[in-house]
Amino acid sequence: MKFIRFVLIAISLFSISARPAPDSVFPEITAGLTEAVVGLNPQTGTPSGWYTSDVTLHILAPADLLANGKPLPGGQLTISDEGQHQVEFQPGPGGEANRVTQFVSIDKTPPRVIWLTEQNSAISGHVALSAEITDAVSGICSLEWSLDHGSNWESQFISSPNPSEMPDVHETTWSLHRDLADFEKGVQLVLLRAWDCAGNLSPGEILVFRVE
Repeated sequence: MKFIRFVLIAISLFSISARPAPDSVFPEITAGLTEAVVGLNPQTGTPSGWYTSDVTLHILAPADLLANGKPLPGGQLTISDEGQHQVEFQPGPGGEANRVTQFVSIDKTPPRVIWLTEQNSAISGHVALSAEITDAVSGICSLEWSLDHGSNWESQFISSPNPSEMPDVHETTWSLHRDLADFEKGVQLVLLRAWDCAGNLSPGEILVFRVE
C-alpha cells in the first residue's frame, strides 16, 4: 500500500518576549497535492509556546483525517483543559503509518501570590518582607514589586520560558530585603505580582506595614 507522506511545517510567529502577543500561528500539514491546515488561535507569543485560552484545531482537508484515532465533527477539535496535550493526526483508517504529532500547551490561570509577612506589622531596621508564589501549570517566570503604589516596578526573573535555559519553578518563597531607615515613619505598602511562563499576570497583592 502506498502511503501519503505527511510533512508538518510550523510557521511560527512567536516573539522573543515573555509577554502575550496578538499574532497567530498556523502549522501546515501537507499531503501530496492535498493540504490540511491546522489553525491554532489564540497564542501567547512566548518562546515556550504556551497558550492562555482554549485552542481550536481547524482541519480543512482531507475530510477523513483522524485526531487521536477519532473523526473530527465539523473538522474541528477544541482543547480546553490546562496542561500539555499531544494530538496525533493521520489520514483516515488507511494511513495509520503516516502520523503527524501536534503538541498544545494551555495555561489560563495566573500565579498565586500570598504574603507571609503579617499585615499591619510594626517593623523597623533591616527587614525581609516575604511571600509565597505558586503556579501549577507553566511555572513562575518573573516577579515584580512596587514601593510607590504601582508607578514604578522592579523585577526579578525566577525561571525562563525556555525550559532548556532554566528549570521550571512552580513554587517559591520570596523575600524583599530592605533597610527601613530609608522609609518615612508611618504606614507604608508594597505591591507584589507574578508572571507565569505562559504570560498570565497575577493581580498586585498589597502588603501594608508600619515603619517605627
